[in-house]
Amino acid sequence: MPAPAQQAHHILLLTGPATNRPEEAAIAQWVQQLEATGRFSVSVVSITSNGAPALANLPGSDFHAVLAITGQCDPLPQAHANGLAKFIQSGGGLVALHHAASSLAASEELTKLLGVSTTHQSPTPFDFKVRFTQQARDAAHTIATRCDAFTLHDTLLTVEHDKDATVFAVTHIDGRDTPIGLTRKADKGHIAYLAAGGTPQALQNPHLFRMAERALRHVCGESSDKKIGVGIIGYGGAFSMGKLHAEALNAQHGCKTVAVCDSDPDRAKQAKTDLGDSIKTYTKYQDLLADDKVDLVILILPHNIHAEVSIAASNAGKHVVTEKPFCITLDEADAMIAAADKAGTMLSCFHNRRWDGDFQQMLTLIHAGEIGEVFHADAATGGWGMPNNWWRASKPISGGVLYDWGAHYIDWLLNFIPKPIESVSGILHKHLWHNTTNEDYALITIRFQGGVSATLEQGQLVAVPRAGWRILGTQGGLTNAGPEQQVTLIKHSLGSRSEAKLDKQEPNWHSYYQNVANHLIMDEPLIVTATQARRAIAILELAEKSHEQGGQPLPLPGEDTYTPDYLFPI
Repeated sequence: MPAPAQQAHHILLLTGPATNRPEEAAIAQWVQQLEATGRFSVSVVSITSNGAPALANLPGSDFHAVLAITGQCDPLPQAHANGLAKFIQSGGGLVALHHAASSLAASEELTKLLGVSTTHQSPTPFDFKVRFTQQARDAAHTIATRCDAFTLHDTLLTVEHDKDATVFAVTHIDGRDTPIGLTRKADKGHIAYLAAGGTPQALQNPHLFRMAERALRHVCGESSDKKIGVGIIGYGGAFSMGKLHAEALNAQHGCKTVAVCDSDPDRAKQAKTDLGDSIKTYTKYQDLLADDKVDLVILILPHNIHAEVSIAASNAGKHVVTEKPFCITLDEADAMIAAADKAGTMLSCFHNRRWDGDFQQMLTLIHAGEIGEVFHADAATGGWGMPNNWWRASKPISGGVLYDWGAHYIDWLLNFIPKPIESVSGILHKHLWHNTTNEDYALITIRFQGGVSATLEQGQLVAVPRAGWRILGTQGGLTNAGPEQQVTLIKHSLGSRSEAKLDKQEPNWHSYYQNVANHLIMDEPLIVTATQARRAIAILELAEKSHEQGGQPLPLPGEDTYTPDYLFPI
């Protein structure tokens, strides 16, 4: 978990009158999420009741900023608007959402400080794309750095603003860009205005919350100028994985690959050709771990040495990302996590395929309740053919047939079915391909709390392949069978059935490292945690132990590390 700020910013959250206020649950969720970051303490007041004296008394108070989510309501009384104006002039911060621009415009002085005026362009909510401006990205703006465009369902305002404002987010409507987010300096204080958050649904959008949370950090004087030096251990030849990881990290503002280690001197030399002569190269990982320019280490190594090098990196005070699978055994996973916890460093696993287009589509549909309650999921990958004779097909090194693609599929399953695990059973076969030591075929069955079940089939003895997913819910199902992995949504109700093939959505794998960078530089929550990666390894190891006991279902040892916030990436 990210370390909390040394001193929490005290925030006054100003809401509208009860009759016009956005949904109470959305406001309560914002308060909970803000305080959960450890960076904020929040006091909530209403614009028409206890909020009035609080605003009048802001100058000289211990508040650092005001967050105004007022909805559409009458302007503030003059005296209270003046109190807010003096608070900003003396160095306080203000983040105003949507209609707050008009509800706060009670005095000429406050209007001048805010520097915006708004009119309704579309009072009816609809979907529009919010994107961050290149100017703000190039300037490493606190709110815009390392953020992707997102879709928001909201009412749209036309915003007029002073020329000295920095527009960091826009939407493209009717052939032109309309400002959605801007910041400006106002005397000694700072102001951020977001022309969004006009509906309860919009306030529940995680991307909008992140934008507002960053806006609060901005007006409270925080910046995002921290730098992360990256070292890659195992630059490798297969699939150019070292180069791909380095380029993905270098694309994140604040991150730069500074060192590479590979036991083959020729591959270390190739890193200089790929990444530039300034890259330091090593042939022993211990030497790279001693490099004080390296803050984050990426492990692209055979699976059986992930644990050894990860623990050494944590002991050296480095943050760690392992390629998948995380490791081979549960004992290894526990030792890795213990070392990172002791060092106070980050530990994650490169489950980049959570950002596959089809996975994101299916997860979104499940979250939206489109197929009702999920009660079963089938996943399958593989075919019929002799495996290549290399380390990935060697069971002592790779862990077995399940530890390559199987690690991704198990991670997907655990996101589709966010429930505690009751038992795991496995069947493994070795019939034909004796040129390698990995199994020919594997079948895992997982039973979750409440009788929900899932299976994974994988191998190279599958003469009748059925690659893809089949997810069953109480009101329909999902599949992505076929080479294009196009998602099909099937919905049922009494007497009717509908089937819709969804447009293919491209993967967005860079979001994995975008999140890692945001976690390390801005203390934002880490999406792929070590405890989640541990959970997948526990299932893979239990499947083999179950096979050794005749396929008997086995419980996870100890308490399942499932947590309800396992899920949805932003």
